[in-house]
Amino acid sequence: MTTSDPHRSSVMYANYSTHTKPHAVRYHDGLKCYLFRLQVEGICRALVAGQYETIIPGDLLIYPPNQAYDLSVQPRSLSEPDAIQPVSDYFLMGNGEWLDNWWQTKSIPARTNIGFDDTVITLWKHIISEKKKVMQNQAEIMDYLLKAFCLTLEQVISTNQRAPGGDIARKLKEFIEHHAHEPLRLEDISASVGLSVSRCSYLFKSAYGRSLFAYCIDVRLKLAEQQVLYTSLPLEQVAEKTGFQSYPHFCRMFRERFGYPPGEYRHTFGIGFNEGDTGLIHP
Repeated sequence: MTTSDPHRSSVMYANYSTHTKPHAVRYHDGLKCYLFRLQVEGICRALVAGQYETIIPGDLLIYPPNQAYDLSVQPRSLSEPDAIQPVSDYFLMGNGEWLDNWWQTKSIPARTNIGFDDTVITLWKHIISEKKKVMQNQAEIMDYLLKAFCLTLEQVISTNQRAPGGDIARKLKEFIEHHAHEPLRLEDISASVGLSVSRCSYLFKSAYGRSLFAYCIDVRLKLAEQQVLYTSLPLEQVAEKTGFQSYPHFCRMFRERFGYPPGEYRHTFGIGFNEGDTGLIHP
């Protein structure tokens, strides 16, 4: 994929989508651009390096041009009547010779669990916001943002691969990201890897610099932020669906993290609701 400037990259489309109904996208002949996709909530099935895999929250998928893409979303029913767990993700489509060179020389895996890295998500939201604007010099701005985005992904992936604690800490992290919207005890998290709470706490803090409980709250707040920004769900439902036991507790924690109560945050920064918008109709 090329642009007029061999040193430039471009963002074709970027957004955040939430699916509450079954959904499938298939490009068996391959995409015409690069696709980056970060699973935020729920699970789906996707074709990764020729194999169908279950994609969980925190999983980053990267597809280069001409690689087959097959995604199937089946939102999961919850215990209460008429309630489901949405499937949500960030996605970005881009091209350019700089991006070609980055992908070909950096040995980036097709699938990596990077969790909910603050810098990656901040850049992704910035790209979405800037892409929606009509302005001069947008191509140059998006070029710089996409390069910063790719280099940041590279750094985050490399850091995760070197994290002390190895597979156990990563499994704990993935379990939290997958189940943070549910009631969770430290005993539940530790049981997922068959070790004691104290051992798991030590390994996790050694690898990621924070406690299991603090990371669980962090994931819940990030899930809540996405729903505040990008959906029309009532805020009480946002609190319930992201694992907070009470609405006042949710509001207090949200304000402490983001500097605004959730209602004001939605009014000030909300970008809008995209039901089932995958962007793949714009390759």
